[in-house]
Amino acid sequence: MTVSWRALRRDERGATALEFALVAPMLIAILIATIEIGLLAVMSANLDASVIESARKIRTGADDRPQSTEEFKAMVCSQMVDGPTACASRLVTSVRKANNFAGAQAASDEMLASEFDAGAAGDIILVRATYRWPLILPMYAGNFKLAGPTEALLSARATFKNEPYE
Repeated sequence: MTVSWRALRRDERGATALEFALVAPMLIAILIATIEIGLLAVMSANLDASVIESARKIRTGADDRPQSTEEFKAMVCSQMVDGPTACASRLVTSVRKANNFAGAQAASDEMLASEFDAGAAGDIILVRATYRWPLILPMYAGNFKLAGPTEALLSARATFKNEPYE
């Protein structure tokens, strides 16, 4: 059985499978990137909510307020979707007293990891938490800050004045 080139060029069987093979990797990458950006948004919102809720205990002088970096970190991690074990290795927190709100805003980038000073009633407190989230496709991380070649750096901050709880 001989096949002529002319007949082979006119044969369209398998063209759809070939086109799909060319387009499928791009579609799969876009699908994974969409899911990953959605996960980043959820984790960022979860971090914000966890930090605000944990900082509220400091602000109100609650009986179960954290007394150290480890306690504050554990309190934030207990509310994270990621789970306490994974969260503990990815989360870095800082709590410190500031002289005024303008100074707190200026000092937010200078905070040292693991410092803890919850202050007293009436003090202005700045809370900062950063969370490293592993990425599948780092080139599609969008506007999220990268902590390395395969990690996004999520950040949450809260600045408040402690209530007169004493």
